[in-house]
Amino acid sequence: MSTGNVGLDLLLNQIITNSTGDPSVSLERVKERYPSLSEREAKEICALIVDAATTVKVDKASLVVTAPPSFSIRAKSTKNTVQDMIGAAKSSILITGYSLSDYFSDIIDIIIDKSQMGVFVKFFVNNVEKQPYLDKLCRYKGRFLKVYNYHKVADSMSALHAKVISIDHDQTLITSANLSYHGQEGNIELGTLVESKTMAKQIDDLFTHLIFTKVFVEL
Repeated sequence: MSTGNVGLDLLLNQIITNSTGDPSVSLERVKERYPSLSEREAKEICALIVDAATTVKVDKASLVVTAPPSFSIRAKSTKNTVQDMIGAAKSSILITGYSLSDYFSDIIDIIIDKSQMGVFVKFFVNNVEKQPYLDKLCRYKGRFLKVYNYHKVADSMSALHAKVISIDHDQTLITSANLSYHGQEGNIELGTLVESKTMAKQIDDLFTHLIFTKVFVEL
C-alpha cells in the first residue's frame, strides 16, 4: 500500500500484520521498532498511521476544453464531460448557470430524472426571469430539486457568473463555458475537472453560506 508519503510508507511496511495490504497495525511491532515509546504513545501512532493509510487520496485535475472540431485539440470536451458527470451522479448535483439555452434542454431532462430518483440537486441561476428554459425545471421543484436565484442585494451591478458543476461531493468542473451551444461546442472555453472531496466540500460550503445569507433565494 502506498500513501504518497515515503516516510509513512516505510513505517507502514514495518507494522502491517497481513499480506492483503489492509492497514491492520501491530502494537507490538511499533513498540519493537520504537522501544522508548510509552503504551499510550504507541497506540496513538498506530491510530494515526491507520487513519492516514486509509483516508489518503491524491487529488486529480484534468483539462476540459470547448473548441471547434477543426482545432483538433486533444483534451476532454466540455460537452462530453458535462453529460458524463450529470449522467453518473448518484447522490448529489450542484450546478450553476449564468446563461442557458434550449441546447441544454436534454440535460435538464436528465437532471429532473435524477432528482426523481433521489439525487439531491441544487441549481443556482442568475436572473431567473431571463432564463425561459428553466420553466420546466422549476415545475419539478421539490424535496430533491432546489432552484436558487441570485438576489442582487449588495450590488445591483453584480451577477452570478460562475460556471460550476459538482457531483457526489467528489468531482467538480470549474469552467468558463456557459450551458449553451456556444459554451459547450462553439466557443473556445477552458475548464478544469477536479477529483477532490476537499474542493467539492469547499464549493458546497460556499453556496450553503450564500443561501443562509440570502444572496441566493430559493424559488
